[in-house]
Amino acid sequence: MKMTDVRELKEMAVKLEAAARKLPQGSGRDDLLRDIANFRAPLVARLRSEG
Repeated sequence: MKMTDVRELKEMAVKLEAAARKLPQGSGRDDLLRDIANFRAPLVARLRSEG
């Protein structure tokens, strides 16, 4: 995967997190935020290692 693709995915994850934070508090929101964090972590690690 190209670095531009990884950056685009990371930007999408940031937008998803911002949208999820607007949801009402609750376990569904918490689960969604956790899923987004799990999605972002390897992207950030890859950006750091290759950047």
